[in-house]
Amino acid sequence: MGKVICIIDGDFMRRRIIESQSFFYTGSAIRQHCIRHILPGEELLRIIYYAAAPFTGRGVHPKTGETIDFSQTEQHRMADEFFRSLAATPQMALRLGRLAWQYNAWNIASHRLPDLLAGRISVTDLGVEDIRPDFRQKAVDMRIGLDIAAIALKQQASRLVLVTNDADFVPAVKLARKEGLTVCLDPLWAGVSGDLREHVDYVRNLLVPKSDSFRKYPDPKEYDPSSCEVGECQGTGCGE
Repeated sequence: MGKVICIIDGDFMRRRIIESQSFFYTGSAIRQHCIRHILPGEELLRIIYYAAAPFTGRGVHPKTGETIDFSQTEQHRMADEFFRSLAATPQMALRLGRLAWQYNAWNIASHRLPDLLAGRISVTDLGVEDIRPDFRQKAVDMRIGLDIAAIALKQQASRLVLVTNDADFVPAVKLARKEGLTVCLDPLWAGVSGDLREHVDYVRNLLVPKSDSFRKYPDPKEYDPSSCEVGECQGTGCGE
């Protein structure tokens, strides 16, 4: 029986699920999405979810001058609640990187920038929620790449389902395929670079969004390995 491991780029998946409004974002719902990728004769070995632990430092908001303890914010509470739901989910493993605050810098919300630059609003029109700390994920992509390599070299699975659209994982994916693993990419209807598309075996978009306008990837399901004939390579990547 073939064993499948699902590798999830957590920040990418969270943004896509919230945008598509496909399901309430909990550990159990994520597991159900992964189970849809399991084919006859396969078993789900593990789901590995990668994300950054919430920031716990302090900072002074540039508009109000108030000191913010980020460990006491609603965002921190929600992240803790979500990680607890992952911990309680069968076959789920959580790999945490960290959030770094880039030079204690703050960003203006992207949806407010056009009006600000066009002069339709001024800085004084910005609300507290429009000015946000510039947090960056650290050591998350590295963990994903290392785990893909370890899974491949130790032959822990026969197939990987990779939920992302980040081409930075191409070297790890190429190694996995050279070691004999089949790599399925689930980009959740996001656009995929040609480089990443080339170096996976096939793409399967199984997310069911509320609106067809959400779908950006050209084909709903490029290739279904459960129905292919021996030697058929429709939709497969050709990169080595």
